[in-house]
Amino acid sequence: MRYMSVLSGGDSKTYKNLLELDVYDDSMKISKEECLNHVAKRLGTGLRNKIKEWRSKCVTNGSRKEESLKESTLFKHSNFYRKAIKDNVPDVQKMKTAIFVLLFHTSSTDKAPVHNAFPTVLTSWRFYQSALANNEKTESHSSMKRKLLKQVLEKILIRLSNNELLGRCVSGKTQNVNQCIYSVILKNCPKETLFLKDSSNWQ
Repeated sequence: MRYMSVLSGGDSKTYKNLLELDVYDDSMKISKEECLNHVAKRLGTGLRNKIKEWRSKCVTNGSRKEESLKESTLFKHSNFYRKAIKDNVPDVQKMKTAIFVLLFHTSSTDKAPVHNAFPTVLTSWRFYQSALANNEKTESHSSMKRKLLKQVLEKILIRLSNNELLGRCVSGKTQNVNQCIYSVILKNCPKETLFLKDSSNWQ
């Protein structure tokens, strides 16, 4: 049995070390898969960096009440981005389309509504389309607390929707399962104890 892929997040030292060790003698190349949770965090990081840039230039993102980028807002946008990928694996093009739906979600207003990209079904996550499907009165966009300048989010989404990155997300997995396995290993093989091939020490 051979392991042909490594699921990790960001700049993985484990993956780099495996490439340097060349464990399969160039006969097979180990590929890197991205953890969806770690990839989603990049959106929040990009927005936080933009906030710091604005503050250094004394620029505000609209009024504090309507368009302030609170931590809860960044978290919701990261979740939307992760959901767009997870719901469309392994189709990269569908992932990309769903990711840019987030752009419409944040730029839609009462005066200029943008809803065509959202599914008109009873279970639609978009409140406007869900209301239409249920024959209910649509809510005003003014109550939405997740506004974000389109030109800001668009640049970040373009960077985070390139084919190379999304191609490493086609498994739709996270590291959570790996971390659970790791905890089991540490329980039976604590770092402070030296274990030999004899498994008699295992509980």
